[in-house]
Amino acid sequence: MLRAAGVLVLSSACFGSAAAAPSAPGLRVEWVDVEGGAATLIVTPAGESVLIDSGWDGGRDADRIREAAARVGVARIDHLITTHWHRDHVGGVAALAERLPIGRFYDHGFPEALPDLAPELKAAYLRTTRGESRVLRPGDAIELRQAAGAPPVAIRVVTAHGLVAGEAAGAPQTRPCNARPAHEAIPDDASDNHRSVGVVVSFGGFELLDLGDLTRNVEHKLACPRNLAGVVDVYQVTHHGAADSSDPAVLSAVAPTVAVVNNGPRKGGKAEVYQRLRAVGSIKEVFQVHRNVETGPADNTAAPLVANDEEACQGQPVRLTVSPDAKAYAVEVPSKGTRRTYEVK
Repeated sequence: MLRAAGVLVLSSACFGSAAAAPSAPGLRVEWVDVEGGAATLIVTPAGESVLIDSGWDGGRDADRIREAAARVGVARIDHLITTHWHRDHVGGVAALAERLPIGRFYDHGFPEALPDLAPELKAAYLRTTRGESRVLRPGDAIELRQAAGAPPVAIRVVTAHGLVAGEAAGAPQTRPCNARPAHEAIPDDASDNHRSVGVVVSFGGFELLDLGDLTRNVEHKLACPRNLAGVVDVYQVTHHGAADSSDPAVLSAVAPTVAVVNNGPRKGGKAEVYQRLRAVGSIKEVFQVHRNVETGPADNTAAPLVANDEEACQGQPVRLTVSPDAKAYAVEVPSKGTRRTYEVK
């Protein structure tokens, strides 16, 4: 279990009183439980909603996203970013569009050959978007409304289509580069995971890193020869905590305070990755959407930091709230009554 040494137990005053708070609320994030898929809902101080991935096809995940949106008071998705073309990330688009209006769509574009995208999912995506989506590339930014009196909020793209900033199309997945810890390259990833859109969401000095299912060779290019993602506060553990992601050099470079694993009961949250997270000195806490039922207590975080303990569950989320002044944030597990607070770096 990761110890909470150094975690600040902040009073509610750190998040502002009714009299002293700025006119706009802070940034809100919810990791919706889509059973080993991905659906990260973000609400900005201006009330704009951003959803990164939409979970599996079928109605369950679309319903859970709609319920999450209702909890934070939004009735539409203003921006939907699809990190890559796997069923657990793009499958829910059509069903979600039947439940909530969706404003703008973003993705990394369709490669010429994409054997791991089911034809019916591609057809559903094109039908839902009417063929109108913005293709993201490293260095792009998603334009967001700003709230008066609040620190700026932004989303910048750090990786897409197998590339990081400064690379030309067709650059190899692995870049020869010495870093500590040393990079152990894996065979080139033939799946769409290595093309994942990766973003940094910032609010004032607060930063959250979400790299979709990016695999280790491309991941490593974010850390060496220089850190392209920057130091972050919160790290959504890449690829649900699968062993072929979360490169140690990247973990060391981005140096998060909190890690959140959006895993399922039997998907992701691998013991090897949990041990890598434990080795990162900056990490104070690891939160999990699910307990990995295939591993033991030593390879799961502490029970109060796990939203769902049993395989048959009610789909409980993990939530994050950044204070209106962007100087502190809280991570909560509502199903356990857990709330931990931290200072922004």
